[in-house]
Amino acid sequence: MDRLLEEYTELIDHKLREYFKTVLEEEKAYHPFIGDVFAQVEEFLLRKGKRIASCSTLLAYKGYTGEIKDIIDICVGIELYRHGILIHDDLVDRDEKRRGGDVFHKLFTYEDRFGESIAVFYGNILFSQALKTLFESNFDVNCVGTVIQLFLEDYKAVNESQTLDLLFEHKEPTVEEWYVMASKRAASLFKASMLTGAILGGAPAQDLQILKEAATHIGYSFDIQDDIIGTFASEEQYGRSTGGDILLGKKPLHIVYAYKLANRDLQQELRDIIKAKKVGAEGIDRLKKIIKECGALAKTKEVSKDHASRAIKLINKTAMTAESKNFFNDLIDFVTENLDWYQ
Repeated sequence: MDRLLEEYTELIDHKLREYFKTVLEEEKAYHPFIGDVFAQVEEFLLRKGKRIASCSTLLAYKGYTGEIKDIIDICVGIELYRHGILIHDDLVDRDEKRRGGDVFHKLFTYEDRFGESIAVFYGNILFSQALKTLFESNFDVNCVGTVIQLFLEDYKAVNESQTLDLLFEHKEPTVEEWYVMASKRAASLFKASMLTGAILGGAPAQDLQILKEAATHIGYSFDIQDDIIGTFASEEQYGRSTGGDILLGKKPLHIVYAYKLANRDLQQELRDIIKAKKVGAEGIDRLKKIIKECGALAKTKEVSKDHASRAIKLINKTAMTAESKNFFNDLIDFVTENLDWYQ
């Protein structure tokens, strides 16, 4: 998986640079500052990282066609789509860092409102640009129409998910409510990326349904892993301070299970820590200890691994090539193996 990710990430990054070269010329001709903003967008998108979403599109397409040439342009659209969501997500969550650099809304001078407003506008612009790459592609117009409908549905879905995520900062959701929220979070991104490749690659209808279900399970497993990392990883591992989401009041699944499994005294202590918000390293360490001791961490890891197992079984039912199946299976294994780092 690492070899393929590295190889295809390099190809996608090359295509992104070509894309921005054209865009920067056009935008600078309109107004120098707009060109400068797009230069910041380029820097933000091209920060080093694994392009899991766009590589998923590429490998799904290749799994049905054996080719990658035409899909690279679509991968640019996937990255624009994904980063538009990230720009808004970082703004709402008041994050400071993203992949070792400032979040997008912190890249600008003047007062905070200026950068925050630019982030609202350019998160929207990246979504429109993502759709534009689809309209301008060489694929069959009917297939492109299906993919655009998928983008529109999943963009609505991820914003609905973020709305519930925000609501849960002010209430204690049940496990069932967490699943309602998570069904449209990472699950939506994986559905958009995997199904785009499969649809444009001419996958049979039964495979599209299988991949949709598999993407949902991958999304659940990925969300759980990402949330665990956000709480339990060191700042060096994570690239930004950990525990911040919980101190915002967010309720990842391991917190939801902690409220369910801990005794009343520990539940109240957990509430007090989260309510206090700025509790320092000592408070974060105590929070981690409660999550571990009540069995919430172990339970959540078990749930993530169960979703991963279901996803692998579904992937193996498709007609994709062995190379593409192995990529997705290795990706899923990578997600669950990371869970074992946090004991």
